[in-house]
Amino acid sequence: MACGRRSGDTKRQVILFILCFCVCQSGAETLRYSLPEEMERDSFVANIAKDLGVPLSQLAARKARVVSEGNEQLFRLNQNTGILTARESLDREEICPQSDTCT
Repeated sequence: MACGRRSGDTKRQVILFILCFCVCQSGAETLRYSLPEEMERDSFVANIAKDLGVPLSQLAARKARVVSEGNEQLFRLNQNTGILTARESLDREEICPQSDTCT
């Protein structure tokens, strides 16, 4: 009897894991863009809504946002238009001083 219970618990855990994995994958997407060095302030980077294939109304409804690793936000997303712009002039040497490439 204990063996049957353990098998059911394992199946339940596997199903839960698969369900969580599918939900997580469907809810978030990562976009990557290559930008020129010393990009000017308020320069156009991308149209996020178009690249994601999401209607503009969904950006605000889903609370779309740009997430940075550090404290400084380098980009601005307009939820009404889907346009991503550079908040300030971007200088690679300033952002990533010790690296040839900057991510």
